[in-house]
Amino acid sequence: MEDKINKAKEIVLNGGVILYPTDTIWGIGCSAIIESAIKKIFKIKRRDDNKLLISLVSSVEMLERYVKRVPKCVLNYLYDESPTTIIYPKVSGFNQILYGKNESIALRLVKDNFCKALIDQINAPLISTSANISGNPFPKKFKEIDKKIINGVDYVVNFNDSNLEKSKPSRIIKILLNGQIEIIRE
Repeated sequence: MEDKINKAKEIVLNGGVILYPTDTIWGIGCSAIIESAIKKIFKIKRRDDNKLLISLVSSVEMLERYVKRVPKCVLNYLYDESPTTIIYPKVSGFNQILYGKNESIALRLVKDNFCKALIDQINAPLISTSANISGNPFPKKFKEIDKKIINGVDYVVNFNDSNLEKSKPSRIIKILLNGQIEIIRE
């Protein structure tokens, strides 16, 4: 696994895009800091750039670098067995292209060992969006990934994907400015 982490790290730090298995589904990723890489993901997916992208963090400590105050009401979601993406308002430190209304960013504390190790190596959040052309179904297995996606990325992280067969995208919740929680996707 270390060789895959090192290769992915090199690609991501140089502004490249990777295709990799996450703790949910196959994803396309890049640095959440490098604008040219983020734009490349939108192009590969044929996705409107006004749709939010999810970023992965490896620890609560990393999350707290960007989110000034993690509300107590989301702590259970952070450690829940079901991967949960949380849209936080008033986040700082990301590339401007990633922000939604109220300076919001969608972040997930990742559980996958490869993803955690890669994020720790690049020392920054990693973009994670499903490995499909926008509007098409997300792939559960590598063989279901559109060739246009595979050919569009700079590096494919090859792992056995049998653990992703029953996977689905993460749950998404949003923290409203008043501190309440809105469920976006269950």
